[in-house]
Amino acid sequence: MNKLKYSISFFAVMALVQISIPVYMIWHREITLRDGRQFRFQTVPVDPYDAFRGRYVALQMAQNSSPITGEEKFTFNQKVFAHLEEDDTGFARIVKVTSHQPTDDAFVQCRVSTITDSLVYLQFPFDRYYMDEEAAPAAEAAYFEHSRREVQDVYVTVRVNEGFAVVEELYIAGMPIREFLSKNPE
Repeated sequence: MNKLKYSISFFAVMALVQISIPVYMIWHREITLRDGRQFRFQTVPVDPYDAFRGRYVALQMAQNSSPITGEEKFTFNQKVFAHLEEDDTGFARIVKVTSHQPTDDAFVQCRVSTITDSLVYLQFPFDRYYMDEEAAPAAEAAYFEHSRREVQDVYVTVRVNEGFAVVEELYIAGMPIREFLSKNPE
């Protein structure tokens, strides 16, 4: 009887753990979208096709590097923190990259992708904008077309809260992607 009682208790605990992890992930994302500080990131074109990951628009940020300052030593794939501020045009700018977590709220936890003598290149945790399957191909085509122009008019808004970042919206020609697609059917 004790063995059955322990088995049921173990099963109940495991079920609770399995349910709590996705609930926490959803809660954390929603809190960031509600309370996070908004930053606009300029994007650049990338190859948008990946058959294994489903329908989304692949994003590449225009600024993904920062000068190495002070005595910081970085290694490939190291967890780092990109300190952010808005530039004169209202877009996000990386002020510096550190290996220690800052105390302010304007930072994003990233990974180091490449290191040169003077620059550290970052892999942001937001590189996809998910859409429904029907709209994603048109969105990818519009994103690519508007990123290739001499005057790029594509950007994303990202909510940042305590190092956690969530893509809020993709804009093309100053309009949210869904609005742009409805006004510019192809």
